[in-house]
Amino acid sequence: MEYKTGFASLNDVDQLMKIEASGISHPWTRDSIEALINDENKIALVSYIADGSAIGYIGASYVLDEAEIGNVCVLPEHRGKGVGKSLLNALIDELKSRGVTVVFLEVESDNSNAVALYEKAGFTKYNSRKDYYGAGRDAMLYRRSL
Repeated sequence: MEYKTGFASLNDVDQLMKIEASGISHPWTRDSIEALINDENKIALVSYIADGSAIGYIGASYVLDEAEIGNVCVLPEHRGKGVGKSLLNALIDELKSRGVTVVFLEVESDNSNAVALYEKAGFTKYNSRKDYYGAGRDAMLYRRSL
């Protein structure tokens, strides 16, 4: 399936909330998603299919030369088709163009698909937070130099 990636706008908020609710146990609030789109130190990219529907998005915040990826989410029926990889690559390119030299993220330890995506993209684990997402649900901390 063909899709294109672009910057998110406030017109995308309802769709992004739907995407979040489809795969995240504690999805972001409307205010948080709007802030991701509106804040000059944040970036939100969206993948759209031909009819204009959003199928995935990624968000990050950055200060000076460091960034942190906060969200990568793809609708379940579109996972495993390269959408997440495409979003991640587009975000990294955009961060580089803004002078970012290192990117951080955290991921739940049992999210093997996300871990594989990040490791294939050159992220390396540097630490973990025990029970960060709840009992037995550790966060793994990753970084990548750009």
